[in-house]
Amino acid sequence: MCKALLQIMEPEINKIVESKVQKSILNAVRSFRDLGADDKRIQEILVKNYELTPEEAIQYL
Repeated sequence: MCKALLQIMEPEINKIVESKVQKSILNAVRSFRDLGADDKRIQEILVKNYELTPEEAIQYL
């Protein structure tokens, strides 16, 4: 029963998690900008700490 419920709920759970991760990244970008980091440095940090590709990181800038 639990496995069946988890399979039904998994897509919705994944959406919620993805939304929270995106919000976290956007907050980090704002914080880095407040600290004076330029886009290149922010991109490097996002790639390293969030395991994004450079192309994915650029989308958050």
